[in-house]
Amino acid sequence: MRISTAQMTNAGVREMLLRQAELQYTQLQLATQKRVLKPSDDPVAATSISFIQTEIAQLEQFNRNGNMAKVSNELEESVLTSATDILFRIRSLMVEMGNGTYAEEELDSIAVEMNERLGELLGLANTQNANGDYLFSGSKVKVQPFTRDAAGNYIYNGDQNQRMLRVSSGVVVPVSDPGFEVFTDVKNGNGKFIAGSNAANTGGGIISPGSYQAPPNFLAEPYTITFGTDINGNTTYTVTGDVSATTIVPATVWQEGDQISFNGITTEVSGTPLSGDQFHISPSTSEDLFSTIQLAIDAVESFADSESGRARFLNTVNRVQETMNNHMQNVDIVRGKIGSRLNAIDSETNSNLSLLVTSRSALSDIQDLDVVEASTRFSQQLVVLEAAQASFVRVQGLNLFNFI
Repeated sequence: MRISTAQMTNAGVREMLLRQAELQYTQLQLATQKRVLKPSDDPVAATSISFIQTEIAQLEQFNRNGNMAKVSNELEESVLTSATDILFRIRSLMVEMGNGTYAEEELDSIAVEMNERLGELLGLANTQNANGDYLFSGSKVKVQPFTRDAAGNYIYNGDQNQRMLRVSSGVVVPVSDPGFEVFTDVKNGNGKFIAGSNAANTGGGIISPGSYQAPPNFLAEPYTITFGTDINGNTTYTVTGDVSATTIVPATVWQEGDQISFNGITTEVSGTPLSGDQFHISPSTSEDLFSTIQLAIDAVESFADSESGRARFLNTVNRVQETMNNHMQNVDIVRGKIGSRLNAIDSETNSNLSLLVTSRSALSDIQDLDVVEASTRFSQQLVVLEAAQASFVRVQGLNLFNFI
C-alpha cells in the first residue's frame, strides 16, 4: 500500500489536534476544579448535579425566608412586650381609680397619664418595620392600621389576612399578626356578657362583672334588672328579657350580698340601689383596646361627685377592668404564638443547614475534580502532545531522494 505525503501530513495534524483538545479539556478542568464541564461529559452525573444545585438553591432561599420571618416576629414580640408593660400600668391606674375615695382632681391626674399611655399604645399598634411596612395591617402593609375618626371612634383600616413565608418544604410560618386579631377582636365584659348600669340611676348600686355557666355558651337575649320596693318596704329586683319582654325573675326581695342568678347568669349588686334603678346584662361584643381605655378616660371627664355619680363611675371602671383583662390575656396568647413561631423557625433553619451540608457534600462528590489525578493526566497528555509534535517534524523531513 502506498502512503502519500499528504496522507502522512493529515494524519499527523489530526493526531496533534486530538492531543491538543485532550490537553485543553484537562486544563479547563484544572482551572474550574470541575470534573463535568458540560452535560455530554457525563449525562447521568449532569442530571444529578442539576437536581442537587436546585435543591441547594431552594434550601438557601428557605433560610433567607427564615431570617426575614425571624426578624419580623422578633419585632412584633418586642412591640407586644412594650404594649404589655403599658397595659400593666393602665390596669394599675384603673385599680387606683376604682378605690372609690379619690377626689375629682386626683382622678383627673390619672386620666392625664392614661391619655399618654393610650397614645403610646396607638403608636405601637401603628409600628412600621425597616422597609416602612406597617406591622399590624395584615396584607395591606402600606396602610396605617389604626386611626381615629372625627367622632372619636378608633378605626381599623387593615385586613384580617396574615402574611406568611415558607421556611422549609413543609413548613410555612406567619411573619405578623393582623391588628384586628391583636387589638380589636376581643370580647368585652367577662367574655360571655357585659354588665352595666343605667345612666339615669339615682342610687349607689354597683353591679359585678358576673359569670356565665349555662350550656350552650350564649345568651338568648339582653336582660334588664330593675329594682323596686314591695308593700313591706323591702328592696326587690325583677329580671325581664329586653327582646321577649317576658319576666325571667319575678319581684324578689334583695339584700346586699345576695347573688342574682338566672338562665346561667350569676351577678351581684352591691351598694344602695334605689327604686327604679336599672342594670343591663348584654351579650359580649368585640371591643377594641383603644375604645376600652377611652371609656375609662371619658368616665373621669364626666365624673360627678355624688353617690349616684360615683356608682356610675365605678360601674364603668369595673366594666373596663374586666375587658382590659381580656385584652391582656389576648396579647399574651399572641405573644405565645410568636414564641412558637420563633422556635419553629430556628428548628427548620437548623434542619435546612444540615441538609445543605449533606447536599453540598453530595454535589462535591459528583462534580468536583480529583486534582491529583487531573494533574497527572495533564502531564501525561503534555508528554504525548510533545512526542506527537516531534514525530511530526521528523516525518515531515523524510524524502526518498535522501536515500539515493
